[in-house]
Amino acid sequence: MKTQQQHSIPGNDFGGTLRVLIAEQEQAIRDALADRVFKSLGVQADTVNTASAVRKLLESHADEFVLAVVDTRLPDAPEGEVLDSLTKNNIPTIALSSMVTESVVTRLQDKHVIDCVLKRTDEDINLLADIVERTLLNHRRKIIFYSNNDFNRKSIRQLLDIHRYSVVDVRSETDIRRQLENHSDTTLVLIDYHAIEADELSLINGLRQHYRREDLSIAVVSDEHNATSSARMLRAGATDVIYKQHQTDEFYYRVQQCVESIERVREIKYSATRDLLTGIYNRDYLFDIGEKLFAGAQRGDSLLAVAVIEIDNLDELTTNFGIELSNDVLKSAAALLTAEFRKNDILARYSAGTFVCLATNVGSHNAKMVFERVRQKLAKSAVDCGSQQITTSVSIGVSTQADDSLLSMIANAQDELNAAIQNGRNCVFVEN
Repeated sequence: MKTQQQHSIPGNDFGGTLRVLIAEQEQAIRDALADRVFKSLGVQADTVNTASAVRKLLESHADEFVLAVVDTRLPDAPEGEVLDSLTKNNIPTIALSSMVTESVVTRLQDKHVIDCVLKRTDEDINLLADIVERTLLNHRRKIIFYSNNDFNRKSIRQLLDIHRYSVVDVRSETDIRRQLENHSDTTLVLIDYHAIEADELSLINGLRQHYRREDLSIAVVSDEHNATSSARMLRAGATDVIYKQHQTDEFYYRVQQCVESIERVREIKYSATRDLLTGIYNRDYLFDIGEKLFAGAQRGDSLLAVAVIEIDNLDELTTNFGIELSNDVLKSAAALLTAEFRKNDILARYSAGTFVCLATNVGSHNAKMVFERVRQKLAKSAVDCGSQQITTSVSIGVSTQADDSLLSMIANAQDELNAAIQNGRNCVFVEN
């Protein structure tokens, strides 16, 4: 199982064209921020220290920058004049300043400014880096925006686009439900109050019948503050009611809270079902989803094959080469197995060096062929260990008969695995 040294940053799907502009007069801050952006996202930033350098970059590369971080008190632009150049080119900007003057505040109004961060302490610089990272990753965060008013749609979309959210515009309640079915990773449905004013609770109630509060945020954007109406919408299941009279940054923070609250729940659910070392499903999830698959097989609705897959001689590898190498073997094996099995199959880490696969629509007639192919694939791979390549293999036992329980099927597959081990390992035994 050969693994390559990885230089890319996990989660970096930006490619080589993304450009971030950092204009800051203090080199320590400039370098620290550029280093953080590269280490966390794999993005190389363009760094300058004057407004004239910013304008020069924009002359030839304005359409390439997706984000700018600028000091509002640059030596040749002490009152935030540099913001005008960025606004002219529609570049989302994070303003950075040690002192915000009235003139700077005026320039911040109606600009493409995501946030204004004071640079007083290291904590503030970390906050700035977090805002940059979050903004660059917002293109993964899906928001469905429902409005039937062209003016409201345009103004709110501009606010969302500045933060680089992935926004889907819809014009009917039917479109909302269709988009949610097609995009299950949507975190927020944002609703223009004008679209539901005649029946403000129907849509919210309808969505909550299918999507719980921890599964989807629902926020309503309203022109006017109406405490009674807001309370009704919140009781019906709205996560928040946002008023357009609020400051722009408050609108952003409320949207951000709606999105991130769902992400935190999803992260918790993901962590609860995953093995920490390999990233594949854990034993708890195996039995949770496996019981449903087993029930279908027992009723005769579908075929189910249960395979117990053990890495051969893992204890010996650990003794000879150390725990880090054996962990690399486990992670590489998990990745290869995941690639070989279908999306509908369930692969989980069952114990130290053992995996269990629940393969749907695989029966006694084709189980040998399916798992023999997997065995051969892993037998041809290797893991780098210094100047050496360590080859390993797997033994596989398979059960295809729906027994009294899923646990019984796993036990039967374990018996077949034991027979494969006694036969010399690196082979597949299938229950007769």
